Amino acid sequence: MKKNNIWLVPTVFFVFFLQGCATVRTGSRLNAEQIAGEEAPRISEFILGVGDKIEIIVYRNDDLRRVVQIDHSGKIMYPLVGDIQADGLSLFQLRDKIYEGLLAHIIDPQISIVVLSTQSQKIIVLGEVRNPGFFQAESPMTVLEAVSRAGGFTANGKQESVLLIRRGMKNPKLARLNIKRALQKGDLTQNLMLQRGDIVYIPRTFIANVDRFFTHLATIISPLVNLETGYFIGQQIDGTRGGASISTQ
Repeated sequence: MKKNNIWLVPTVFFVFFLQGCATVRTGSRLNAEQIAGEEAPRISEFILGVGDKIEIIVYRNDDLRRVVQIDHSGKIMYPLVGDIQADGLSLFQLRDKIYEGLLAHIIDPQISIVVLSTQSQKIIVLGEVRNPGFFQAESPMTVLEAVSRAGGFTANGKQESVLLIRRGMKNPKLARLNIKRALQKGDLTQNLMLQRGDIVYIPRTFIANVDRFFTHLATIISPLVNLETGYFIGQQIDGTRGGASISTQ
């Protein structure tokens, strides 16, 4: 078999054409049961980075409402708390830092944090990994490194059929990668370098028909990911320190 990659670009109706050679598995076809076996992706946490803009709201304390942007040093400044190193924190972790800083001034502050826009270098890992979510790409990162950052493959993850989605959900460029071959045989053509906004999806079934699989996958990923306007814009964390939830606006 050849050790090259498949790249496909969809038309409006998700009709794909090949852009190069590929490793193609023959025989099996992706049937309806296999597609239905894929679960809706979950996001474990959103990691903040330099350039991200957030809004911080403290319930019944309108004077503490602030829109702040993480500066080049990775910090934000918040009243009564001072400088906070926000780069690399999840929304929950930032909420906890603000909560602890405000405790000396407010009894049990209830804090909401909304992500307004992102400019940091993020990639997204979804599917059969232990900790799916958004991850900072502070330095060049491969697909395998991204999977490692997400906690590694689950027992159900198909390492030989990893989907890389590039250029967003509306006009994606797709690659099916055999990470198992990269691990076992050192095939670097299957372990590509990632770019800002790339989505890595680890399925639980082999992807024999990439265009059909992506058509289905787009319907369950799109509510979570909107690369056209940046990233997970509108993600909000609400509540007190003891019980918070994440929602989208």
